[in-house]
Amino acid sequence: MPRTSNHFRPILTFKSAFLRVALVLASTLPSLASDIQYTDSGSDHLWTNPGNWQGGTVPGDNNTGAANWNEGTHLEIPSGTNAVCKGFMLGMYGSSNSAEVAGGTLNCNWLDIGRSNQNGGNGTLTITSGSVTVSGTLSIPNQFSSNSDPANIGQGQLYLTGGSISANSIQIGNGQNGANGGIGSISITGGSLIINGDARDQLQNYIDAGYISTAAQQSFELDYDISNPGKTTLKSTGVFNGLTNSPYPADGSIACAVNVNSLRWTGVAGADSYEVYFGKSATPPLVANLDSSARTYVPSNLENDQVYHWRVDAIQGATKNVGVDWSFATNSGDDCDQLTPPFTDYCVMLSQEIQGKKHGFLAGNKTYYIGGFTPSWNISGYDTIGFTHPFHNDLRSRGYGMVQDPDTGYGHDLSGWEFYKHTKVAYGTVIVDGVRYENPVPTAMYWRPDRMICEYQVAGINIREDKYIALNDTACSIITSDQPVTLEFAGQSFYKEGITQSTTATCNFDATNNAVHIVEGGVNLVKPTQGNQVPGVMMYDGMSTIISASKPIQNYTNTTAGTGQQFYSFSVPCDANGLSLTWAMHDDSNTAIAETKTVLAAPQAQLQAKTDYMNDLLNNQIPYFRCSDQDIVDVYYFLWAIHMMYYIDLSDEDPDFYPHTQTAVNNFLGIHRYDAAMQIPVGSWTVDKASFANGNALRWKTMLEHADLSTGRIPADNLGKTWYSGLKGGVTSHVPGAWQIYQHSGDLNFLSEAYGFYRALMWDAMPGFWGRQYEAADCLGFMPLELGYPQSEADHWQTVVNRANFDNWFNYAWTNHGLTNIFTFANPNSENYNGLGWSSFGYMRTKGFPNDKARAMVETWAVNGPTGFLSDANGHLSTGLLAVRPRNDWDKISENAFFITPDTNAFMLLGMFATNVDDHATKFALEHLKNYNMKWGIPTAPEAINRSYELFGDQYSNFNAGKILVILEGIFGLSYSVVDSSFTVADNLPLEWDYMETYVPIGDSNNVEWTHVRVERIPGDHRSTKRIQVQNNTQQSLRIQPWLENKSLIKAPRNYSSQAAPGHIAYQIEGSRDTTLELKLSESDTADVLAESLRLTSELLANESEISIQFGIANSATDTTVILKRATQLDGGNFEEIYRFDTSDQSESMAPGVHSNVTPNYFTITDELQPEGSAYYKVSAE
Repeated sequence: MPRTSNHFRPILTFKSAFLRVALVLASTLPSLASDIQYTDSGSDHLWTNPGNWQGGTVPGDNNTGAANWNEGTHLEIPSGTNAVCKGFMLGMYGSSNSAEVAGGTLNCNWLDIGRSNQNGGNGTLTITSGSVTVSGTLSIPNQFSSNSDPANIGQGQLYLTGGSISANSIQIGNGQNGANGGIGSISITGGSLIINGDARDQLQNYIDAGYISTAAQQSFELDYDISNPGKTTLKSTGVFNGLTNSPYPADGSIACAVNVNSLRWTGVAGADSYEVYFGKSATPPLVANLDSSARTYVPSNLENDQVYHWRVDAIQGATKNVGVDWSFATNSGDDCDQLTPPFTDYCVMLSQEIQGKKHGFLAGNKTYYIGGFTPSWNISGYDTIGFTHPFHNDLRSRGYGMVQDPDTGYGHDLSGWEFYKHTKVAYGTVIVDGVRYENPVPTAMYWRPDRMICEYQVAGINIREDKYIALNDTACSIITSDQPVTLEFAGQSFYKEGITQSTTATCNFDATNNAVHIVEGGVNLVKPTQGNQVPGVMMYDGMSTIISASKPIQNYTNTTAGTGQQFYSFSVPCDANGLSLTWAMHDDSNTAIAETKTVLAAPQAQLQAKTDYMNDLLNNQIPYFRCSDQDIVDVYYFLWAIHMMYYIDLSDEDPDFYPHTQTAVNNFLGIHRYDAAMQIPVGSWTVDKASFANGNALRWKTMLEHADLSTGRIPADNLGKTWYSGLKGGVTSHVPGAWQIYQHSGDLNFLSEAYGFYRALMWDAMPGFWGRQYEAADCLGFMPLELGYPQSEADHWQTVVNRANFDNWFNYAWTNHGLTNIFTFANPNSENYNGLGWSSFGYMRTKGFPNDKARAMVETWAVNGPTGFLSDANGHLSTGLLAVRPRNDWDKISENAFFITPDTNAFMLLGMFATNVDDHATKFALEHLKNYNMKWGIPTAPEAINRSYELFGDQYSNFNAGKILVILEGIFGLSYSVVDSSFTVADNLPLEWDYMETYVPIGDSNNVEWTHVRVERIPGDHRSTKRIQVQNNTQQSLRIQPWLENKSLIKAPRNYSSQAAPGHIAYQIEGSRDTTLELKLSESDTADVLAESLRLTSELLANESEISIQFGIANSATDTTVILKRATQLDGGNFEEIYRFDTSDQSESMAPGVHSNVTPNYFTITDELQPEGSAYYKVSAE
């Protein structure tokens, strides 16, 4: 809250309609007769405004100097302005100020960027375009012999990004006191510096000394008598070959015309300007020339039912990089009453070529498809024409078979997780002119969320397959051949040597339905618990497999092996008109036959329905996300795609079944307790939470009857229909996610079910989960209050986790081991000590974990990769048991295959974000997503990276789901509550990005509204503008908490909160549907923050006047005292202190009638004054 003097009282009511306020520096010198003082007291910063000059006179000839000696002023010379003066002097005699030439011209006899006497001086000149001509000397700074105090050394900065500056001679300070000294610098990223005569050696010496610099990707061109006859010219050049990218609306997308409020793109480094081409023609006309800072263009009068084409060319000097042609369509407008994200065909966007990298993977509800068997660690088979391994899994069994066990129920098997490899269904052979080409390997294989596309070249013939699983769980392959061929398919019933004890499988040809009909049955060895295998009914016992085709099946054969295993084959002709092959499995053969007939009746329509379904999920069920880095966008949607593909809904069999996601196609079909800690909150971001969120939490209710209530644990880390794994553990980590589902939905029925389960399970004990038990206790305290329980019910949960002992618990783990800056219960002095584990970082998600200790731990043990704790060369956070010297302890990792894992990284990254170690968190997050999920150049979701830094395990693992939260909740900083009616954006926009954008769906399937958020950074030379735009906010309280990027704040709207998370500034806006917030940030080591940020405004409030003085100090300013003084007269006036702030202890004092609002290193001081007359202020930071 804003802090107010204890002596606050109005000084005087407002009497006059006008109030004049001036800003002065700490000390002034009398003007020289030939100089005119720039006061910056007009309505703008323009050279041509008489109100900005002392006496109302603008310098207009070479006999009059332009003196900039007022603190914090800024002068602008835009296009069309021709400024002339005798001497142009910035940062004079102890003041700090700046000027910018942006298209205009400045002609002067001398130019001092910083004019320093014994009081110092600091000037900054920026030239973006236009020209500056100096007939005499350009001095950066011009320091006099009277300057002797190192604390007041003169400073000057020239930023040349375009245009030109020419001078007869140049002098840059040598870093010393006295004449010709001072600290001067020139940054050249565009334009030309021109000096009379041959000054190459002088300029080269300045470059070598670091006084003149350029951008990292650029280099200098220095010449004499070439670019300009008789003169030395210095330019900065680079390889300018970049193209604009990341278009919005996305290329090929469909959008509502009313929602396309601007066209947006990512810029190109080094561009001077952009040309925008836009229109309905495929070769659109030029519509705008924009400067280098532009990233948007606002079209007018967009129409419905149109296709618009556009491109953006990047220009540097005479070089034009012609952009990519983009297009988007507008729909009819019937569905455009509300703000919605633009439609994108994500099935096309996510298409990736995977041959030789991944096995094929498709998912329905109960049907899955594995194309070949190509795990990264053991390539043992490729996909081929037809079906290799489609399989049915309705959670009746975890492996080879089913047996009743007192500790795991009915159907658990630890040994048969990849049973599908032993059921070969329809392996294709191509027959061309009697020559057989068995099981051809695809020349290319493309994966998409809706299908797989396999391309073959066989005997010069091109064959294509589109494989998919229809919405009715029937697998279908649409096959075309550019020349007629015969396709022969062969398969077999299930049999595995050493596992199958007996088989009753049968196989026959059903001519009436043009189908091969296999009935599975028999007995397999299963392993319900650790120990010996026992015989049990096979997983498919009594189930029917139906294989059919769109053309008559020919040449059917069937043989029975001595083991009873069935082998079959058949052939079907194929040509350019296409062939459709189908597979279905069901307990009832008639149902399976009916399902295949449905698909065969319209296979292309069924494929389109699957495409539409997946696009509907990815467009209309989850938050839209875009950013400057397309790789991260691709990873985000890939992780969502597989997360949604793994959902299973068995409510057709059991109305009380809770739909839920699963983890992996091999050993973790069925919901997994540990993984659900991430999957529950991920589901909370969907629209249809009844289908995609609630079940991830409620499915565990079925374990209550088997639970140990004395410990709060259930005997399952994995759960099927009637089986559970027997591995005991808690669901403590699920509770915050369940509470988040309620916050996002307001569904009291869900909350009642969830709380009833947790209450019954953990009333007497709550297992720990890396400190999350404290947050779980808080959530379990909130739940009963929402449900009408008394306060005593809520208080009970604090007792369960012994909240009163939190400080002792924390301090023990922080100090008991004798190590520095680490939270661990491991003790190096213990006989059983085996190094440190990644969970030290997982504990950072503990509610109440101190931010300063979290930062110390990250910077001690993670940032310092080679000798620290959890980093490798690529920036991954690694799992393992690592001690003080981790690389010496890597041999203690028991499973080298799981050296780096996605779950541990997500837990650690979310811990960093939770404790506001935002700079390191964003760095690690981007490095992980790039080097883990994009390691192959295409999105993947591997189970792990092994000790050799190779991807390990299945590549479609929902084990990665937590990284969706890293993007949404960590990097974007999103949260909302329909219960509290609040929406929060606490961004951590990575420094590598220009922007990020989302549409967040709020509501349910019957009523959803989309809140649009865009965070962007508009760069400058040493400062940047950060803009946060929120549209269609449906909640009462909008909380915007921008990350300040470890930069100094130089301009911010006044109404911020003094209480903000470290590194952020906070605003709370009530009742606003659309809001735009803009901040200006500065690199504190390249700018005088106080001078840049100082501004003064006046307001009339209820017949009273109020003066607001805003300013910032550098982030690096520690042990600094800020003093604000006021006087009523400038000449001869006595300045009196009215405000003081000490950064060392955050103490402040203020005069009566003065109020303060302070967020770290940024100040808004308000002062009530008499309306008549003038008020003058000066600010110092000492």
